[in-house]
Amino acid sequence: MSRLSETISQIKEKQNEDFASMRLFITTNFPNTIKALTKIDNENLRPKRRKGYNLLVRESKTYGQRLFARFTHNGKKIPTKFNTYTDNEKEADLYVKINKDRLIEGYYSRKEGRIYKMLESFFETNQDNISERVRKEYDNVIKKKFIPFLKQEKIKEFGQINKKILIKFQDTLLKTIVKNRPMQPQSVNNNMKAVRKVFEKIVRQGIIEQNPCYFVRGLPVNEKNRKIRGCYDLEKIKGVFCRKWKDELLYLLCSLIYTTGMRNGEIKRIKLNDIQLINGCYFVKIEISKTENGIRMIPLHKSLYEKLKMWVRKNKIDSEKPLFDIHETKFNHANKELARRLKVSDEELEREKIVFYSGRHYWKTLMSAEGLGEDIEEIWMGHKVSGNVAKLYNHRDKQGKNRMVKKAKQMFSILDRFVFKTKP
Repeated sequence: MSRLSETISQIKEKQNEDFASMRLFITTNFPNTIKALTKIDNENLRPKRRKGYNLLVRESKTYGQRLFARFTHNGKKIPTKFNTYTDNEKEADLYVKINKDRLIEGYYSRKEGRIYKMLESFFETNQDNISERVRKEYDNVIKKKFIPFLKQEKIKEFGQINKKILIKFQDTLLKTIVKNRPMQPQSVNNNMKAVRKVFEKIVRQGIIEQNPCYFVRGLPVNEKNRKIRGCYDLEKIKGVFCRKWKDELLYLLCSLIYTTGMRNGEIKRIKLNDIQLINGCYFVKIEISKTENGIRMIPLHKSLYEKLKMWVRKNKIDSEKPLFDIHETKFNHANKELARRLKVSDEELEREKIVFYSGRHYWKTLMSAEGLGEDIEEIWMGHKVSGNVAKLYNHRDKQGKNRMVKKAKQMFSILDRFVFKTKP
């Protein structure tokens, strides 16, 4: 066996010697032949595949036939074609190799300028009938939170914003410190509403094909994360609005929220022209609200309507202008004044978590306790309205008006017993 291996090894060595001597012989004696064969090989060999771009022939009216470069960046084709200003492939290749980084960077900087300019101006004007307060909140979210996050992630165009990026934005918000503690899940979800508004619009405009927000779920909100608000006992309010208040503005603000369940922003926007008379009952027509379901008709007690009319005449307020030109802090003053009249201390307000908005909770608790019906929460508080309920209380048809007025009269009866009635 060892002898056979030696024989094979000798044969291989002999072949190698012959090949080497043959190559030396040909190179020495036929140099021109070698050069010709090398040239033919170079002409017929397939060129190396270009990395990150390809060249396309296009006709130019000014210059005739020209080669244009089409780049691929991070695995994605850039839609723009870049002129190489030549029809010579070698010169075009050289131009692209020298200028590739500059051309791609210029393209994305232009795209980046467009995306951030659009985001910065998106909520500078009102969008889709949202309230002025919400518009300002959304504008603040986009400018102070979303845009800095996108720049940190080096986002250059809307197409780069996907589910992964948006979830990362949620995580970033959760780490944001607000009032000495991390932002709560409910606040993160509210911030994301601004982002959703933006993407809903740009999808309709055809800037992107699919809304990435559809694939991002809101963060789960546990009971411990919810903002807890207390409210007064049902019997405690009796008679407080039957007495004269020194500050008429504070009286009107408190009586509105405790007898209508309106939101703070809706009270700030109410105009005399928003109040309509339907079959003998007054209603406040809410046309701009926090949510789509907030657009509704709210029953207004006749005695309160008369006081609002007197307020308008006394202050010479145009019927097309809001009744109250106030800052948000005025609601806090109104809450403190009501507490003072009810002989409730600041410490008790803090302990029971009673704020101005608690009047809305009081109204809901009162109406539920008096059996006005679950649908009342839907049609008059601006919560999500089911199709059947919306149809039943459609104030545009006679039957809907009759149902709405009947419910309103029941509501006024409850208010007369619990709010406007003087304590025995």
